Amino acid sequence: MYKYFVQTFRSVYSPKQELLLEEAMIPWWGHLKYTTYNIGKIAKYGVLVRMVCEAVSGYICNMLIYSAEGKKLEDMVLSLLDRNLGQNHYVYQDNYYNSVRLAQTLLDRKTRV
Repeated sequence: MYKYFVQTFRSVYSPKQELLLEEAMIPWWGHLKYTTYNIGKIAKYGVLVRMVCEAVSGYICNMLIYSAEGKKLEDMVLSLLDRNLGQNHYVYQDNYYNSVRLAQTLLDRKTRV
């Protein structure tokens, strides 16, 4: 079901120039291997989803479910933005995702932070 939604998000709409890197918690109290606990969220237990949205409309362009598999944050951001790299997009992001190395990598791929 997840793959169907991501493919549909990608094929239905082409985002404008300004993108937003965001995360959300889907509330879940059942038994899953990759549920997370975050005291700062309204729904404290759930499935953490990181996504790229269009900044103006909020349309989800791509998303990844956080599964604590040890993937580096920079690799996760690059895999989220894979279809939008090299198209002169602007990416707005939280301090959590920001680093000089990531900003340089994105700038080399014609994406501004």
